[in-house]
Amino acid sequence: MDRRLFTKLLSSVAIAYNSSLKALVRRDRIVVIGAGIIGTAIAYELSKMGAEVTLIDKESPASGASGSSFSWINATYPKKPYSYNLLSQLGIDAYKNLEKEINLNISWSGSLEWFDSIDDQKKLVNEVTILKQYPKYSPFKVITNKQAKSLESNVNFNSNQNIIFSEADGAIDTINAISVMIKKIKQFGGLVLHPCQFKDLNYLNGKLSSVQTSLGELEADQAVFACGIDTDKLLSINSIATPKPGVIVRTTPSKKLLHKIIVGPGVHAHQQLDGRVIFGEQAGAPISHIERLKKKPKGFPSELFARQHTDQILKMALTFIKNLDNLEVERTSIGWRPLPRDGKPVIGRLDKLPGVYVAVMHSGVSLAAIIGKLATQEILDGSTNIILQDFRPSRFN
Repeated sequence: MDRRLFTKLLSSVAIAYNSSLKALVRRDRIVVIGAGIIGTAIAYELSKMGAEVTLIDKESPASGASGSSFSWINATYPKKPYSYNLLSQLGIDAYKNLEKEINLNISWSGSLEWFDSIDDQKKLVNEVTILKQYPKYSPFKVITNKQAKSLESNVNFNSNQNIIFSEADGAIDTINAISVMIKKIKQFGGLVLHPCQFKDLNYLNGKLSSVQTSLGELEADQAVFACGIDTDKLLSINSIATPKPGVIVRTTPSKKLLHKIIVGPGVHAHQQLDGRVIFGEQAGAPISHIERLKKKPKGFPSELFARQHTDQILKMALTFIKNLDNLEVERTSIGWRPLPRDGKPVIGRLDKLPGVYVAVMHSGVSLAAIIGKLATQEILDGSTNIILQDFRPSRFN
């Protein structure tokens, strides 16, 4: 992709988004299914643009993967090819613009990443250098362990090890962000209903007329499905692979321990602006746990199991992060992450279901702000944005 096309892509964000102002006169009735970070961001942008929005969730806002997320905003090396990386970079820019409207509690501290294994470390350095071949890439530096230590004094980095410092990365309080956006949705005149379970779509003369829910029938011209791991089941499509669980440990507020997002061997960690430290495991559940995880529980079967997972994560963190002994654990939770079959987001209309728009992705936290804007533009004015062309659900037909 050359720089002229890149400039055209960036311009299309503003031009296409402004064109959705035309939809104000229609007062579109839109039901958004799923009050995680993606669904709430889309509902917020739709409400702001004047649509009649109803946001529903089968349990409560942030009750799915968003409420048990490491909440890392990034455009790092796994985001490939370039179209995906660009979308992630635009996601960072969109969050910074969104911060001017609402308080999102984002710490733009950057991240420090490394591996114990020399082979894995070489792969990491090789992967991030690929970013320099892109017309635009998220700023990063390869720094020494001594330089990393000067940025993060409470972390022990491997000697003679290169550390990747991704300067643009941020960490958000996802639960708070969802709460703030929901408050705004209501101020714009939108409805937020929970627990409210999606049941069916009703059509009249080939057009969507309403959405049937556990709380009754909701009139709708369009429906947006941002319901994570439930997406395929509700829409009878085949877009996501078997979801994987991620365990998140959240502490009570403490004194300042971490200044950056730490992506170390076996575990991630960062400290929110309110002082809470968030830990996330990298490896996921061992094979011995697969049987009891079949029903995708959001909690542990007992306090003992929760404590075992918590202790394991904190033990890994203690191998390279100091002064964690006095932290008090507030909650340990399981987040079931939707994983599209090819790893890339699934965004756009469904050909077989008129009036239906879908948005499901693993990088929901990183992409929520930009997806909110681009999806709103497409939903309201019926356009298609070139930035999203590689992510259409039709690729799985």
